[in-house]
Amino acid sequence: MGLVRSVGALAVVAAIFGLELLMVSQVCEDKHSRPKWIMGSILLLVSFVLSSGGLLGFVILLRNQVTLIGFTLMFWCEFTASFLFFLNAISGLHINSITHPWEQPWKF
Repeated sequence: MGLVRSVGALAVVAAIFGLELLMVSQVCEDKHSRPKWIMGSILLLVSFVLSSGGLLGFVILLRNQVTLIGFTLMFWCEFTASFLFFLNAISGLHINSITHPWEQPWKF
């Protein structure tokens, strides 16, 4: 259970850094804003993977004790956070691909 909690905490840390990079890239419009935006979205995808792994480990560890209705608040918070990390990361990458198509070279 300690490993599952550690993976969940690491997912939150990765999400915090990813969201910070997304916010900084929006505020500071310079030549490095696009790579910051991409890195923030990738960090959010990493947090999604870590959060999903923690969620899967939680379900595996407690599969005999928990029914479908009896999941704890930790499970539902982790499930919601994992889903929102995924949506935020995918939307960030999609917005980046709309505003800066891949065919255009980066202009630094």
